[in-house]
Amino acid sequence: MSVGTKFLVVMIVVNLAIAMAGALIIPSLGSDRNIEDELRGRANRISMSVVMNEALVRLHREAVAVERLVYADEDPSAAITRLQRARGALRGQLQFLSGAEPTHVVNLQRVIDEEAPQLDALLAGPLTAEQARMLSAVAARFEERAGRELTSLLEENNTGGLNNALAEVRRLHGRLGLALAGVGGALALSLLLSTLAYRRLIRPLGDVTGALNAVLTGRPTVRRLEETQDELGDIVRAIHKLQAQAEHIRRVAFVDAGTGLPNRNRLDGELREVRRLRPIDGTHGLILIGIDTYSSIRSGFGFRMAEMMMRAASERLHGLDRMPTQVFRLEAEVLALLVDRGTAEAVTRVDLKRIAAEAMSRLSTPMEADDQRFLLNVAAGAALFPDDAKDAEEYVNVSVEALHQAQQEGLYHLRFGERGHTHRQRKHLALAEQIRLGLRQGEFVPFFQPIVDVAKRKVVGAEILVRWRQPDGRVVLPAEFLMVVEGSELIRDMTRTVLAQACRTVRGWSDQGLVLNVAFNLSPKLLTPGILDITREALRDSGLPAAQLVAEITETALFGSIDEATGILEDLKAMGLKLCLDDFGTGYSSLSHLYRFEIDRIKIDPMLTRAALQGDRAAEILRSMAELASRIGIALVAEGVESESDLERLQGLGCCLQQGFFYSRAMPAEQFVDWARRFEANSRVA
Repeated sequence: MSVGTKFLVVMIVVNLAIAMAGALIIPSLGSDRNIEDELRGRANRISMSVVMNEALVRLHREAVAVERLVYADEDPSAAITRLQRARGALRGQLQFLSGAEPTHVVNLQRVIDEEAPQLDALLAGPLTAEQARMLSAVAARFEERAGRELTSLLEENNTGGLNNALAEVRRLHGRLGLALAGVGGALALSLLLSTLAYRRLIRPLGDVTGALNAVLTGRPTVRRLEETQDELGDIVRAIHKLQAQAEHIRRVAFVDAGTGLPNRNRLDGELREVRRLRPIDGTHGLILIGIDTYSSIRSGFGFRMAEMMMRAASERLHGLDRMPTQVFRLEAEVLALLVDRGTAEAVTRVDLKRIAAEAMSRLSTPMEADDQRFLLNVAAGAALFPDDAKDAEEYVNVSVEALHQAQQEGLYHLRFGERGHTHRQRKHLALAEQIRLGLRQGEFVPFFQPIVDVAKRKVVGAEILVRWRQPDGRVVLPAEFLMVVEGSELIRDMTRTVLAQACRTVRGWSDQGLVLNVAFNLSPKLLTPGILDITREALRDSGLPAAQLVAEITETALFGSIDEATGILEDLKAMGLKLCLDDFGTGYSSLSHLYRFEIDRIKIDPMLTRAALQGDRAAEILRSMAELASRIGIALVAEGVESESDLERLQGLGCCLQQGFFYSRAMPAEQFVDWARRFEANSRVA
């Protein structure tokens, strides 16, 4: 039977039950009308009987009064008048006794007919004492006879009326009982049908709705659905298919296929749930374990072997600690441990250190997979919530950054994340995007700070310094963007753009008679073969001779990558460039750099320059360096010259090539030629 048919049957039966109850109630609605009419008629007859009885009493009383007045020889006319009125009232009230018992009415009529003429005859003429006595006797007999009939009439109306009323009430009770029984039966039937409708229609419909919501939210269904042979059964069968498909989708979406562990989506959901339930009380910790060996195993042995290794590694991480710890697979080569004590007690960094140490200890022993043994390279990053992050996204990002730092430090290292890292990273990325856009729009330009030969009073060179000239005219100094640039691949694009502009500019100065050497800085990120292409391209497009270009590199950039840097610097040297060792005197200051790289120039760091200007010991060191540079044919440039006394002091120490704010800050290309000519002109005058 279909759901619609079931519903129609229920409605029909309920309506029939209501109609039957109405059929039983309607006849009882007018049952009290006969009782009311009967009781009203009897009440009227009783009232008439009372009035007639009072009239009899007055008639007798007035007859006695007439007799007394006659014996007293007084005028009885007033009493006679009242007597006649009472007799008239008695006869007049008799006609209102309709509906009474006929016997009593007939008897009462007969008494009146018999006694009234005698009274009339006695009252017809003057009354004597004897006639007055007879009048009183007739009135007494009249009262007695009529009174008996009225008493019988009253008794009959009182008792009969009460009995009839009780009988009618009993009949009414019977009808009302039937009506109530009909209503009760209808209610019982409605209740039964409602229960059946709830069990067969409403509850299954609610179960279907709950099952659909469970499928949509990924929760298990609370009640098992029955597959009936109707439309609801069709829906239930469709839901069962949806549940099977949803379970498959859930496994794909929330379970890692390789290890069977919950994946990143499941971890995100878990973190959001923890944040929602416990925004303040309690903490929990997240540990990310990176397994670098995964990539090499996948490359050498294939994806299946790598996944087997990760599965074996994940199994070792179960049951790590007495604290509740869940294992997730965050990325291909990253496993996550979520440590949560609930609100009972906070998780501390000590707890995370202990758990991370145990995890890395378990993973440090060789791993066997498919008859192969692997030694895993692992490191860990960790964070606490809410101490180190304000939300789930930052929580994971902070832990990932901590893992990257730990991997850079070496095997089996653990690092903790820091609050605000995500915000700084977003600002960093936003600034990097602005820099990338600025490079495309030509906003990064070279500025030039002059290098002068104080002995010759001549400008002999310049250092190329990058500036960010924004559309509103504001010039941004490197301190605001250079860290972002040097930490990314943008350094190559920026160097290519600025170096090409600078070479074209210097070539133009040469055409104007100002032939200078210009130096550009080589950051550690640029010590790759790519810088050779950038330099060749800049020299070729501008036509600038390579001998006019100086590559400056710091000692710290050489440390740790000296073998790789050697080849790059030798190639630059072979192209005809000059090499300058920058910031000399503050780093390692290894003299081996002076001959190993065929250095053409060294730049004294402003820190050493200031020390030489303020102390004799440092001054002698600087004098010795200047003499050494002169003997081996290396130019020496002193940076940080800020006053004329600095100029003279450094010149006295043998530092003739100088650079600093005393001469000029870095200036745009269009100002440099005029400044250089003014400087040399003023120097000749001096």
